[in-house]
Amino acid sequence: DRSYPVCGSSGINAEYGIASSEIMPTLEEISQTPKDINNWFLSISSHIAEARRVVEELSLQDPPTEPFKSKYAGRNMLKSALERAQSFEPFTDQEISRVRLAQATIFYYTGQVSVEVEEPQEAIKSFTSALEILGLEPVSKYNLSLRLHLHNVMATLWSGRGEHNKAYELLEKAKELHAEYLHAKQPPPRSYDEIFMDEEFTEEERNTMFEKIYTNTLFYLAQVYGVRGDNRQAAAHCHITLQRQLEADDFDPLDWSLNCATLSQYYITMNNYQSARHTLACASSVISNVEESSAGVSGYSDEEYDSEKIKKTRADIERCWVKYCVNLLKDSVKEAQDSDISEKPSKISEMKKNFEEEEEEEEKKEEEKEEGKDGENKDKDEKKEKDKEDNSTSEEINEEEERKMKGFSDLVDVDDIELLRITNVETGQYEELVGVDLCSTYEEARRVFKAGSKFTENAVKYYTFDEHVTDHVEIRQDLSTIYKCLAHFDEDESRQCKMHKRRIDILTELASPLNIQHFRMICRQLRFELGEARNTMVSLKYSIAAEQPPEKQNWKKINNLCFAAIQEFQRFIDLLRDPSDNFPDVLAEDTVRPYIISQIYIARMYGKIKPMDAQQKIMFLGKATEHFNAAVSYYDKNGCEGVKDEIDVAREMAHFLPAKIEKIKRMEHGQI
Repeated sequence: DRSYPVCGSSGINAEYGIASSEIMPTLEEISQTPKDINNWFLSISSHIAEARRVVEELSLQDPPTEPFKSKYAGRNMLKSALERAQSFEPFTDQEISRVRLAQATIFYYTGQVSVEVEEPQEAIKSFTSALEILGLEPVSKYNLSLRLHLHNVMATLWSGRGEHNKAYELLEKAKELHAEYLHAKQPPPRSYDEIFMDEEFTEEERNTMFEKIYTNTLFYLAQVYGVRGDNRQAAAHCHITLQRQLEADDFDPLDWSLNCATLSQYYITMNNYQSARHTLACASSVISNVEESSAGVSGYSDEEYDSEKIKKTRADIERCWVKYCVNLLKDSVKEAQDSDISEKPSKISEMKKNFEEEEEEEEKKEEEKEEGKDGENKDKDEKKEKDKEDNSTSEEINEEEERKMKGFSDLVDVDDIELLRITNVETGQYEELVGVDLCSTYEEARRVFKAGSKFTENAVKYYTFDEHVTDHVEIRQDLSTIYKCLAHFDEDESRQCKMHKRRIDILTELASPLNIQHFRMICRQLRFELGEARNTMVSLKYSIAAEQPPEKQNWKKINNLCFAAIQEFQRFIDLLRDPSDNFPDVLAEDTVRPYIISQIYIARMYGKIKPMDAQQKIMFLGKATEHFNAAVSYYDKNGCEGVKDEIDVAREMAHFLPAKIEKIKRMEHGQI
């Protein structure tokens, strides 16, 4: 908060030996006395100060019809001053360096105004000219801050125009300059503003400003690395930026806490739950201080923050916690369950078994005997596949541990895992909310479930259904996923059914009031997930019924569940139709796999329904065949990644069922 000189000011740049002056000459007068560099600096400083006052203060009064009127005027004043600076002819090396620095600084000021009036091309020209002038001089304490700042602002402009490689080169050069200067153990460089100021900054102030410029360099690098796809480096630079902002006590706590919470999402993708939880705890701690300050309790009491922004930031942090719990549980389930490879053959066996169990009594024993042999072979195959998967998983874990041990050692001097922690923030009470280890028992999963449910409850207080439909639905879908994962760890199938029923209630409550025309994509997601939930309940009910005596088996209820699952999957398929209600020949890429899976699930549900008579059985098996064929037909025409095993099942069943139907027909006519 320093003032710029006006006419008659004195003491400018005493370090350069500039004398005091009571009366400052005009630019025209200076052009007639080019040898008087002291008076020249006094005069040009006055005009630059006036130009900046016009740009920064008078522009606030510009009418809406001419929003940049004062900024244009101020830029013209800067250009006039620049012309005078370029016409001055210094004699000594010291004078040459001073004039070059003055010219480069004016070019920078001019470029900044061009940025503000939305003329990035003009800004780049000015900044480039400034760097070219500075390039004529060696790096020194007089020009380093300006060099780094120019690299930063030019990098943001190039990045905004999609030239991310140029931005990266500029920022990496800034990092290199900063490192070299620190290595030389020089005093803090001067601020680029000081050349035209009537007083100087202290070394402490200079160091603070210099390091803030470098913090911005790291922040911009984090963005560029993200765009370049190097998420690891992006996260590392973001982490260091957050730490530096905290240490310098130079940050907006709302933005800081949200950025910190967002960083946790990267750590989650890397299965680094330790660092993910820590950054979330830091975010929660800082936003809590803001909330306390707003309530007049403590925290950042010297600042005032918009209450709506506080609520939104808190809700966004709670959502990040929800994602943490969801992913921790999903990874726990993935760790606990058998590999997909060993599960796939069992699906074929299961579907065949559902049909073959209904054969005549005289053939049943023979079929079960054959299935027993097949089952033994399948068990052997499953064991081999599981052993293979275990070995592969072990190798992946070793690679992951090695990556974690390395940490971000390429950015820092040591590889201590503690470097991934942000200091000076009280996080204990928040880190105790949920663990970091994968769950292996129901009780462990239940603890994560309870925390996730609470975070969900907090998030929807702001993201209500009426005001934030999309966000509200996503949060509640996460809650459904949390129930789904918890059910996996519960050995009681009846309780599992209750959890999936709770999922169905949550999702139905979301789907029912939605306008399909405006929220078609969301409706698709909800209907598909509802179909999956009902499909899971059917499997559980079948398993429970198998353990019960016939008189207690409620097949009517199971049949209703089958029809409900079919209805949800069919609704999903119908939502793929175009506005003219025509089904497209080629589906959007993100809907192909769900479409194929839906067709297969519908076919399976028809195969699970207990019919009243042979004719109904023939009808249901016929519909199952149609849906298996629909899945296979689309796959053969258009292909789809990630469904080959499912298609193999569908193809085999589509071949098997017609023979089954013919056999039932012959039995009906007494031919067998």
